Amino acid sequence: MREILEDSIRRLLQEQVTPESLRQAESGEWSGALWSMLEEGGFTMALVREESGGSGLTWGDAYPVVSAAGEHALPLPLPETMLAAWLLDRARLAVPPGPLGVVDPGDAPLPTAQTAPAGGWRLQGFIAQVPWGRAVGHVVLAVQFEGHRHLALLKNEGLDWVHDSNLAREPRDALALDGAMVQTMVPWPDAGAGALGLRQHGAMLRTAQMAGAMERLVALSARYATERVQFGRAIGEFQAIQQQLAVLACAGAAAQTAAAFAFEQADSAGAALATASAKARSSLAAGEATSIAHATHGAIGFTYEHTLHFLSRRLWSWRSEFGHHAWWSGR
Repeated sequence: MREILEDSIRRLLQEQVTPESLRQAESGEWSGALWSMLEEGGFTMALVREESGGSGLTWGDAYPVVSAAGEHALPLPLPETMLAAWLLDRARLAVPPGPLGVVDPGDAPLPTAQTAPAGGWRLQGFIAQVPWGRAVGHVVLAVQFEGHRHLALLKNEGLDWVHDSNLAREPRDALALDGAMVQTMVPWPDAGAGALGLRQHGAMLRTAQMAGAMERLVALSARYATERVQFGRAIGEFQAIQQQLAVLACAGAAAQTAAAFAFEQADSAGAALATASAKARSSLAAGEATSIAHATHGAIGFTYEHTLHFLSRRLWSWRSEFGHHAWWSGR
């Protein structure tokens, strides 16, 4: 199943994610057709138990899917939906169809919940930098209720999102809950990790996406070095360029190894350390890799028509999401 999913996701994204589709996404256009393909292919439910309609894969099995999303700069919340579906399934809740969002609890106080007289719960608080907030159908978030951490499923209906975006022009919206109603709320499914578990798994997703993006940077830079001719020969024949490409390849390999290991350790006692190490290492590698890739490509890499900047801006954004390098180094 892992090999089938990996082969399928790579073929699908190679065909469907083009520079033109990325430009359309960055202008605010939602790729509904591609999202339907992802749902039909079973990718959104890959981590959900088979008896609940999913594929029952482990995090280690799912790594190639998330990595491929990063490699192709997929402009849709597939990783976030996979995480939200996994959390809901762990809580023995039904996974609603459509794209799902997750909220990084960060270091701020959690939103609070109060029982509503007519049933359900009212939320108070503020959530910021919600990936794809305006576009998802439901948002999974950690809330405080009666002194304990709970998982709430917030339906994106009638909510007044404050639109924002990261450097890659991916939606990162904010919302003042101000009495927003939820009808589904249960004790947090993993009491040991608590809300940090949500940040931990979100960071793990970003490491895989960064690893995939850096793998693409290596391929693009190596190919360009054989095509670009300067002083009568390909620039890849110059020793200085070769040395820089070797450093780029090493940075990419380190990120891929760290991210894959974090996914393999996701259900073990060493998960927190593996994720912290991977996020810190990938964040450092992202800066190094983009610097070398752009130095190799020269001016063309900065043009909006070229593929390189789509990856670079995502790497610069993802390295700070779900905890930046310094935060995870501290952990």
